[in-house]
Amino acid sequence: MKTTKALLALGVGLSVLLTACSATGTQVSPGTGITVKRDGYGIPHVYADTTRALYSGYGYSVAEDRLFQMEMAKRSSIGTAAEVLGPDYVEIDKTARNSIDPQSIKDQLARLPQTERDIFEGYAEGFNKRIDEVGADPAHLMPKQFLDGDFRPEHWTGYDVAMVWVQTMANRFSQSSSELANLQVLKSLQAKNGDEKGRQLFDQLIWAEEDPGAPTTVPRDESTSPDDGPHAMSQEAGLSDVTQALPDANLTRMKNAGGGEWPHMKPEASNLWMVGADKTADGTSILMNGPQFGWFNPSYVYGVGLHGAGLDVAGNTPYAVPTVLFGTNKTISWGATAGPLDVNDVYQEVLDPSNEHAYRYDGEYRPMEVRNETIEVRGGPDVAYPVYSTVHGRVTSFDTPNGSAYSLKESWAGYEIQSLVAWIDIMKATSWDEFLEQAKKVAITINWYYADNQGNIGYVSPGRLPVRPADQDLRLPAIGDGSMEWEGIRPFEENPQSYNPEQGYLANWNNQSAAGALADGYNWSPVDRVRAITTRLEAKDKFTPGEIWDINRQASFADLNVDYLLPYLAQATEQLPGSDPVAAGVNMLRDWDGQATDDNADGVYDDPQPAIMRTWLPILFDTVIRDDLPEDVYASYAAKVYPAAGTARPAEATKLVYNALRGDESGVPQTTDFFNGADRMSVLRSTFGQAMDRLRTEQGPDPAGWKMPVAANRFDYKNYLGVPQAGSDEVLSLSPYMNRGTQNDRIVLGDGIADLCTVGPPGQSGFIAPDGTRSRHYSDQMDMYRNFQCKTDNLTEQSVDANKSSEVTQN
Repeated sequence: MKTTKALLALGVGLSVLLTACSATGTQVSPGTGITVKRDGYGIPHVYADTTRALYSGYGYSVAEDRLFQMEMAKRSSIGTAAEVLGPDYVEIDKTARNSIDPQSIKDQLARLPQTERDIFEGYAEGFNKRIDEVGADPAHLMPKQFLDGDFRPEHWTGYDVAMVWVQTMANRFSQSSSELANLQVLKSLQAKNGDEKGRQLFDQLIWAEEDPGAPTTVPRDESTSPDDGPHAMSQEAGLSDVTQALPDANLTRMKNAGGGEWPHMKPEASNLWMVGADKTADGTSILMNGPQFGWFNPSYVYGVGLHGAGLDVAGNTPYAVPTVLFGTNKTISWGATAGPLDVNDVYQEVLDPSNEHAYRYDGEYRPMEVRNETIEVRGGPDVAYPVYSTVHGRVTSFDTPNGSAYSLKESWAGYEIQSLVAWIDIMKATSWDEFLEQAKKVAITINWYYADNQGNIGYVSPGRLPVRPADQDLRLPAIGDGSMEWEGIRPFEENPQSYNPEQGYLANWNNQSAAGALADGYNWSPVDRVRAITTRLEAKDKFTPGEIWDINRQASFADLNVDYLLPYLAQATEQLPGSDPVAAGVNMLRDWDGQATDDNADGVYDDPQPAIMRTWLPILFDTVIRDDLPEDVYASYAAKVYPAAGTARPAEATKLVYNALRGDESGVPQTTDFFNGADRMSVLRSTFGQAMDRLRTEQGPDPAGWKMPVAANRFDYKNYLGVPQAGSDEVLSLSPYMNRGTQNDRIVLGDGIADLCTVGPPGQSGFIAPDGTRSRHYSDQMDMYRNFQCKTDNLTEQSVDANKSSEVTQN
């Protein structure tokens, strides 16, 4: 707002700022009959009789713990970070604003019945009450980060509450599309190899048809999902060329959200496994969830209990959104991982040669719609710019030299708030049928998981899945001239879902949801990290809660490449004598449990095998695939073999080499011989030998002394979009890297049994007082997380009372 910018520039006091905010008409009454009880880890349990009061208590509690983080989450979401942080954040604000339709969100909120608007308005009401308290006593209550940054928190509205969820959950995990990046890669391949060979290589890198060996969450023998794969490839001839360095807001957002460069663009996301009554020792259900939002300080997630107005739930939730995304009501438990459904399409629009803001549709040029935005910039001039839209959606980039623009069409546009309300209402569900009723209302793509106190388990992947023309290639932009429009939305019954599968478990680590369910760039393959979970679930008939929890440790340190390449390497060296250095190295890998650990905390991996794998794979990939690819395309593979941040996924290059080793047995046709006619076993022996020679040269002849520095989990002070949510001196670190959830929760339900155990580092509160004193709950879950422990969360009022550290009642 202009008022805020002017006041900041003039250094006007806090009381005037708060007066200016209050002048907007924001309600600050907290309601009545609200009680907040906090447990020994600072987790608030809110008790109230009405929805508005319950959420007022929730918002107030969040503002006590995370006022600075949430202020910056709000600004990141609505695109006002530059207003307080200056010119460096203008482009981030543009990315945020380009990804939303503010009026649509406001209209959706306005259409809600008052009982549902009370959720958003009540939350803002409680949040603002705390802001006013802080404003009245800034010397003691103002978070230090505001004082350091010389600005103050602004009052919230129900729209702000909704927008934090829209951006941090709906847009971050549902707005992905790699179609434009895929087109750039295709054109690069064709420029190097010619059109036909380039297309064949593209099909081998990003395959169009399903690989039947890829693991699915819905067992393949019970899948009813439609085949969403392309039936023809005819639209390539209708697509214009594309500038290789073309900036695109959607690609930028995907990279900022944790996906990185092509082909690893989608966020790393989450894992979950659960077992039902037939696979537990006592007939309970056990749900284990590890949402992988990344690691931040304060944490991405917030712990809370909500009790009253039809709710009696506890658990964790990202950015303190107005629902518990990972939790239980003691009758059912629920969790989530990132959605796999292709609910977006990029359209290539043909521009009018005389007007780049007009495009061809249905045989005529139409003017683009325009929304004018102005970003206020602290310490600089305001930045005014237009946001353009076509019939398909917001324009993400212009490629004027090639006469094109690209727009993003979302099947879920206009249904964001409906999706959130459904996620709120699952907290009241008590059966699979009631759970599915809410899933039907969810338009974004997400994976939902269910378990109950009768030992039942279930999985559904909600989302509005378009019916596309038969000639559309999912991997590439659609043609925007009106010839490639969606033909409808598939019925919800065709969405992937499973209830009490015969195998007794369900597991997901962002793998393929069900047979036939494809997308524009996931490259689902037999090489998949979910096997680090499923192989362990299949190894036993019955599990205890402790054994289910321990899978987390095993998967967190698992090398995700060795299992796929070692069988071929062993075959390649089986005729070598045991004294041969290459054979000895292979035997070391065969004797290894695949765990990249640092138990003695000396900063290097305990065993030499991580050094062997991290030395060999780059040599192998350079030898096998580099010569077939343009250097820019190969660089994308080489950068993500064993990245410094950790091994979150198997290397994409491992999938290519694994397919090449399988040859005709591969689920992906191998039209290009990456081995160039050479004997594959000889290539494996040679490259592995080069790795062993390099290690001997660099680290000495004794393999026992070969070391590799560990990667670490870095808890960043900036949020996933790059906006500070804490002070720059608040970066935290844990070593070695653990490939696990931002938080972990394990929920056990049975007859008279309800147990919730969670850990969400660094801690519940990010509050730092003006004098620098940190809340005692600032980082009190770090050691617990490091040691794979969890705290027992209180599910009854009696338990809360027995373990409470404070209680506040508002009358």
